[in-house]
Amino acid sequence: MHQSADNSIKNRLTEPSAMIAEVKRLVAQGVEMDQIAPELSKQFYIDIDLLNAVLRVMRKKMSERISNESRAKAETGSANDRAAA
Repeated sequence: MHQSADNSIKNRLTEPSAMIAEVKRLVAQGVEMDQIAPELSKQFYIDIDLLNAVLRVMRKKMSERISNESRAKAETGSANDRAAA
């Protein structure tokens, strides 16, 4: 959902799928998680409860991905140590 042609009127961002898409777009552009709400509110009227839920899930997924990556690196490192011995 993009801003309407009339700059004085904002669109509503209240659908979960649209909210997720906009949050992913901002993250891909390098916007920090704590700056997503202010950035979205410049363009849309937002459902803040929905945004908080989306951000909570995204943070959880990001932390799970990071822990999985570090676990995989640790396993690879220990396998290399065993192969060297």
